[in-house]
Amino acid sequence: MASDELTRLQPALNAFFENDSQALEKAILADPGIVHFAARGDTMVELAAQPGIASVSRDVISVLIAAGAHLDRALNLAACWNRADMVRQLLAAGADPAARADADITPLESAAYHGSSDAADALIETGYHRPTLWLAASSGQLDVVKSWFDPDGALLKPPGSYRPNLADVGWPIVTETRDDPAQVRAEALVFAAANGRRGVVSWLIERGVAVDARPHAEITGLHLAIMFRKARMVEHLLALGASTSIHDARYDATPSAWAAKCDDGSDASGTIRQLLSV
Repeated sequence: MASDELTRLQPALNAFFENDSQALEKAILADPGIVHFAARGDTMVELAAQPGIASVSRDVISVLIAAGAHLDRALNLAACWNRADMVRQLLAAGADPAARADADITPLESAAYHGSSDAADALIETGYHRPTLWLAASSGQLDVVKSWFDPDGALLKPPGSYRPNLADVGWPIVTETRDDPAQVRAEALVFAAANGRRGVVSWLIERGVAVDARPHAEITGLHLAIMFRKARMVEHLLALGASTSIHDARYDATPSAWAAKCDDGSDASGTIRQLLSV
């Protein structure tokens, strides 16, 4: 952004970061076009969805919505970062739950990739948009998951048009996606675990999916449950016999090492480290 544009935007940004909805409204009324300015790639409504930004009030977001802010990318970002209240507010204001943002994925897919289960719970009411097995599993929709399987646990239909690929969301991993039922079933379990969907995980394991299934880069459901601080899922997987000695192919690290690396000081991280005796 050019310095003159930043100067022009500064009063609105000051009001935004101070959570002053009245001052923000005044700044936008004086210069309506600033609602579409992107500071370091993000408009104000998109900034509101980002981590590291102090909690932005609903009133501030309402001012941006009323001023005509573009909402679709903000919805995807809010889904990614598990801003469930913001997701609901943007949906109510007309954000498109089927729109694809930076990674060409829908908001629900973004939530699924990032373990953002609260945001996914808000989004699932709008539908799947690209119905897939892994997305149904990550969203905790057990009845939908069951529709993919016969009574013996074999797949009844293709997994859907979009298969998960961690490279799509910035991981330095290119997933080799194969038309392999074992990989398809493993994807469902791993992403269900990442999102804390214990009922789906139990059901898949009962139908023969290995608790240590690792469809992508040797990453197990336990690894991802640890990464996304799903303490109850970690406990559940350990009770089901998940291995604590498997090294993934990204960090060459065990689940215990992931627990130490992903510890953010939260109660969930502390519980996970206790479970793994880290």
